[in-house]
Amino acid sequence: MDLQDLWFVLISILFIGFFFLEGFDYGVGILLPFLGKTDNERRAVINTIGPVWDANEVWMITAGGAIFAAFPEWYATLFSGFYLALVLILLALIFRGVAFEFRSKHDNPRWRTTWDWAIFFGSAIPALLWGVAFGNLVRGVPINASMDFTGNFFDLLSPYTLVCGVAGFAVFLLHGAVFLSLRSDGVIRERAETFARRAWLPVVGVAVLLA
Repeated sequence: MDLQDLWFVLISILFIGFFFLEGFDYGVGILLPFLGKTDNERRAVINTIGPVWDANEVWMITAGGAIFAAFPEWYATLFSGFYLALVLILLALIFRGVAFEFRSKHDNPRWRTTWDWAIFFGSAIPALLWGVAFGNLVRGVPINASMDFTGNFFDLLSPYTLVCGVAGFAVFLLHGAVFLSLRSDGVIRERAETFARRAWLPVVGVAVLLA
């Protein structure tokens, strides 16, 4: 194994770690407004990921740094071609992080509901766009001989990549439900288990179909 192969394996491990750990964060954030019917229930849902959600994102930052260090041309092409999608992911994650911090700053129900939905959208947008991004990596994107991306944002939104986005979104949902069934109790756990039992078969079916 040469150095390039070693770096590629390392980057793959970093992305696997990111999706394995950040996946349940996204899923819990998406399920927050639906499994938590009251403010206390939503607080309980958030508490399951409270100690770890920000640390899990370090895997993505490290993976991006590793791509820049080992494969600068890949990094340049990837980040220029997927620029708008990556900016949307970044803005959603920033909005999501602010929501986690600001939600408890005021007792007003409307204030907390607003930030709960901010957590939802800040989790749902990256969950969808990561699936679209990996669908494009599998399908291929238009690149010229100079390794410059020659398409635009809408070229990335083919029927196949959109299905990949929905599939990724569904996998994150299932991941979050399973995590909540393990880390919560009472009514939250019951709702999470019910959702997971209903969702696992179609989610696994779609994932296998795309594979």
